[in-house]
Amino acid sequence: MATVELKNKKISAVISLLGAEIQSVTRTDDGFDYIWNDTTGKYWGRHAPVLFPIIGQINQNTYYFDGNKYGLTQHGFLRDQTFEIVSQSQDAVVLKSAANADTKAKFPFDYQVTISYQLDDSALKVEFNVENLDQKTMYYSLGLHPGFNTTGDFANYRLKFDPAVTELENQEVDPAPLLSGKTHMVKLTNGEYALNHDKLDAGLIVFSAKGLKHVQLVSAEAKHAVELNLNDFPYFAIWSPEKKNADFVCVEPFNGLPDVYGDPEQLQDKKAVNTLAAGKTDVFGTEIKFS
Repeated sequence: MATVELKNKKISAVISLLGAEIQSVTRTDDGFDYIWNDTTGKYWGRHAPVLFPIIGQINQNTYYFDGNKYGLTQHGFLRDQTFEIVSQSQDAVVLKSAANADTKAKFPFDYQVTISYQLDDSALKVEFNVENLDQKTMYYSLGLHPGFNTTGDFANYRLKFDPAVTELENQEVDPAPLLSGKTHMVKLTNGEYALNHDKLDAGLIVFSAKGLKHVQLVSAEAKHAVELNLNDFPYFAIWSPEKKNADFVCVEPFNGLPDVYGDPEQLQDKKAVNTLAAGKTDVFGTEIKFS
């Protein structure tokens, strides 16, 4: 699949036209690639897919809208759509994908999603424009699912938050990968959330991001770190392949959620679903800083 390479003095990034997916982000000075790449085929074959028009799984891979039944598999279909280049420069690219006959059989709306990537010093800025080109209100979710390489002992990694917080609201996942509909507060140690494979072996962990500006993935023994801006995302998730002890972790900004466990439901009734009026556009994004 065709790719686009972006460069500046600090970092380079490779973006695939398939799914507008980040393939790599590499430091110029030491060649370190922050983005997961499964060269072994043992763990996870993706890098940083864009999730649309659903996030995670829906009950029985089924939903209802306007009296009709539709099927959608996990994370939707945008990650498997080929994007067109709208504009391109040395350090930026704008890509777009629009509804077609295949997508409308699964998601009955005319839409266009435009994704902009821009290098800025040691950061990658990502902007999403979701346009409702239909005559009816559109309901959707969108998330970014980047996998970040870890080095050394995985148990030394932790998440730090800006502003500093003492607890996080957990959206309980049960049975995985669906939500239970319940929440509980998770106390943090020294304002940090410690990672380890045992925690992640139960599956996806989802937190509310209300009031959070940034989340940072760091390790005391690792040279490199990443920080994501959460201003436009009400939730974030953490995931690494269950029971595989993989050397990466996904830290995922979510604008939407998986289904609450139960029967298939009306699309407009999904928890945390976005509502976009006919002819309107939602604009939101994140900045990922690499250090």
